Amino acid sequence: MIEKASEFGASAAVPLMTGDKTHMTAGDMLRQAREAHGLHLDMVAAALKVTPQKLAALEADDIEALPDPVFARALAASVCRALRIDPAPVLAKLPGAQTSGLAQADRTMSKALPSQVRSGNPAGRPSRPLVTVVVLLLVGAAALFWLPQSLFDRVGELVARVTARSETGEVQPASADTPPAPPGHVVESVQPAAVTAAPAAPAARPVPAAPSPGAPAVATPPAAAPDLIVFVAREASWVTVNEAGGKSLLRRTVQAGETVGLTGALPLSVVVGRASVIDVQVRGQPLDLKPLTRAGGVARFEVKP
Repeated sequence: MIEKASEFGASAAVPLMTGDKTHMTAGDMLRQAREAHGLHLDMVAAALKVTPQKLAALEADDIEALPDPVFARALAASVCRALRIDPAPVLAKLPGAQTSGLAQADRTMSKALPSQVRSGNPAGRPSRPLVTVVVLLLVGAAALFWLPQSLFDRVGELVARVTARSETGEVQPASADTPPAPPGHVVESVQPAAVTAAPAAPAARPVPAAPSPGAPAVATPPAAAPDLIVFVAREASWVTVNEAGGKSLLRRTVQAGETVGLTGALPLSVVVGRASVIDVQVRGQPLDLKPLTRAGGVARFEVKP
């Protein structure tokens, strides 16, 4: 008989839990500890904020009456803490004791694993493959930075030529039934309101000479219709123009200094390989290609009615 204290207060002459506990169940040990303190079941249940029925089921080893084995182990541990007794012998009698042991072994192995990993690289230095990848990335970035702009322009022209050759050349008029353009083929539309000035005669058209005085009157043919779109190349650039119905009006490289004027059935589908080296006029008005230029320097747009 000794003095033993718990959160329920000190109780006089509380007997120790002596004797062989091999054949005692977890509920027997909890009930013996509670009765040694002289506490009623309802008092312990109220202190732990559980129903007396659950505590009674635990002391009766009726684990199936409890929500699950995890709850039973947690409740048993709480009772042991409240009564100031060692919870290990009680928890060893409850379901899940073997799983707990495996979890402890797994935690031990997890703690040992980082130390073994650190022992393979004690200095904490990055691995050689990682250093190699970083160096290659830096070299590639430097190469891209120092490459001349002309090389990028040539690559853009080559891409434009390959793209133009791979196209079927079939361009349908833009309408509500026309399917959307495939990804990567951005088509910009030029509205008639953007170019409304009076048409100018193209530079490539010859101007007829005035008749000399006294010469017989000759019927003057009607003036040719002005070109709908005119290309003036400062440097060589690949140009593709298709009219409505898919007919190709132009599909070649316009050389430096060359001026090409075209007229066809609207809408016109236009692809300029190097937009930065060619000037475009639509209905006699200059057209800014910068807003229509995409990656690689290629400009795509339509001239609508």
